[in-house]
Formats: sequence, C-alpha cells, structure tokens
Amino acid sequence: MSENAALESSGNYFAPLDLSRIALLTTYRRNGQGVATPVTIQLDGGKAYFTTRDSTGKVKRLARNPRVTLAPSTPRGQVIGPTVSGIARRLEGAEAERVLRGGGRWRKFWILVYRILAPRDRWISYEVTPFPSGETVTTDIDAGLRTARARRTKNAPR
Repeated sequence: MSENAALESSGNYFAPLDLSRIALLTTYRRNGQGVATPVTIQLDGGKAYFTTRDSTGKVKRLARNPRVTLAPSTPRGQVIGPTVSGIARRLEGAEAERVLRGGGRWRKFWILVYRILAPRDRWISYEVTPFPSGETVTTDIDAGLRTARARRTKNAPR
C-alpha cells in the first residue's frame, strides 16, 4: 500500500501539511513540467485551501490542469515533509470569501499589504481535495498532447 493510499484510508490525507502553514504547491505546464511555488495554506474539513493573485502563472496552469502536489515547506520553498497529491478547484462567491476571511493575523496582514501594493490584482481562492491513488485526471490538454504525439508518430519517416 502506498503512503498516499494509507493516508486516504486513515481519513487524514493532508496530515503531512500540519507541519507548516506554508506548502510548496506544484502545478504543471502544458508539457508536463512541474512548477513549484510556496503558498500559505489553510486546512479545514479534510481539504486544503490557498489564495493567490490573478496575475500569477499558477492561475493559468491550474485552468488547464487541476492536478497539484502539496508539500510542507519553509517560506523559501525548502520541503520539510512528505508530498501529497490533489485536485485544485477554483472557488467563487461565498466560498472564496470564506477562505479570504479565514487564516491567521499574518495571512490577513499580507493580503492587506498586497492590496496596497497591487490594488488592481484580484484574489482567487482554490480548494484542494485529495487525489485518489491509482486514478488519473484527463484534461483537454492531455487529450491534445496525445493527439499531437499520435500525429507525429504517424507522420514520422520509416
């Protein structure tokens, strides 16, 4: 049984993230390459939540591919615990407001600082749910890459 499967069956999938309030979030580019970024997280009800500005690259990557990994880390991105996989979902309306209002004093302080320094940026909240072991997420990008690979293979010189 894998480590992720053991965590799923215990019902506390995101327990490794209790080590830190900062996690290294890895999102994936079109070509499958991971891009890691430290984010402040909140854990609630077996799910993880994070907020980011709409001008960041991770928003664009998450729109294409919702698969992510999270690992507890330092603010500079040094991993200090095990990694867990998840699916990110963009929150809207009341759900997003609840996440923005949650968190500790430091979180609220930094959101205020960013609102002063970058008043045009909007804040977007995401919910990360556990990614079941052995399952795959198929996105439009995955389908497009498979089609492109098939086309290249078919047209390749023999």
